[in-house]
Amino acid sequence: MLDLPATSRRYLKIARSLAQQINDGTYKTGDRLPPERELSVQLEASRTVVREALLALEIMHFVEIRGGAGVFVLPENLRDHTYGELAQVDEIGPWDVLEARRSIEAQTAFSAALRGTEDVLADIKLSIERMESAISDIPRFDAADAEFHALIAQASGNSVFETYVAHLWKMRQSALWNTWYDKTRAPQNRIRSVEDHFAIYQAIKRGQPDVAKTAMEAHLDVLAKRFFELNL
Repeated sequence: MLDLPATSRRYLKIARSLAQQINDGTYKTGDRLPPERELSVQLEASRTVVREALLALEIMHFVEIRGGAGVFVLPENLRDHTYGELAQVDEIGPWDVLEARRSIEAQTAFSAALRGTEDVLADIKLSIERMESAISDIPRFDAADAEFHALIAQASGNSVFETYVAHLWKMRQSALWNTWYDKTRAPQNRIRSVEDHFAIYQAIKRGQPDVAKTAMEAHLDVLAKRFFELNL
């Protein structure tokens, strides 16, 4: 069995444990894994950690997540028995990224409402318009989405916020994040994001810091809700 460093993410240790059970035949090819809530009790881990572990196992081709049906064990010949790729998945999980973004980006929105200039506000509005015109073009939509959040950090007038927001968005460029996020890519979700962004922009433009902060928190709460509502 692969020895992972003591600092490995909790979800990765859970993924390794489940992978070992699959290899040992506790769960056989075609079997449906126990529900997430049951696994959480068995493994003495939060549902967040279990969810991230299952996403990591899907990356490793140990399981297939079928939305609304469950998580099913894949044939042995598809699995990486060296766990090589599994070790490489040792990255920040999507829940930690979302939680950090909620704290930091809510504050950037608050500060932007106090300090945002007309020029940067105009750019923020343009980024929303680009998102709206790219509902069916995911790469363009994603680029405009990232620009929106970066511009709000810029409008905050705090270079540390800018650095933190940029770093948090880089953390989205990972296999684990994409495995989760790709399952939530329905057009109606992108439409909702545009609506959320406009509400944030309106509060910033009107100089309402508390409203802007709440609107950003609400936007990120929607993403968190999608994370937990994803049927595993």
